[in-house]
Amino acid sequence: TAGATLAFGDLIYLDPTDSRWELTDANAAAAADGDARGTLGICVLAAASDGDPTTILLQGIVRADTAFPALTINAPVYVSETAGDIVVTQPTTADVVIRVCGFAITADEIYFNPSSDYTTHL
Repeated sequence: TAGATLAFGDLIYLDPTDSRWELTDANAAAAADGDARGTLGICVLAAASDGDPTTILLQGIVRADTAFPALTINAPVYVSETAGDIVVTQPTTADVVIRVCGFAITADEIYFNPSSDYTTHL
């Protein structure tokens, strides 16, 4: 179940307060909405609003030509400081979560396999 409006290719997390999928954000504090430290997924069935059904990829290959930035083959992708996005360079802002979400296998495709490890940028 979606906890917000979700588009194909959005990076999302399972919100522990309502068990719904919402946009993740590297800037979110621990246990706050958007917290990138928990279970991550990629939206593969868009949801028009909170409460709508959706489909989530928890691990595997996903191609999103328009949703993803230009990817470098075999390079990691990270949780972005923009809610719902992935980035190809790790965030550098103080106190943000740095977490690898997967690796590029083409310029538009990632092997989505979020690391359970993360660090907070100092």
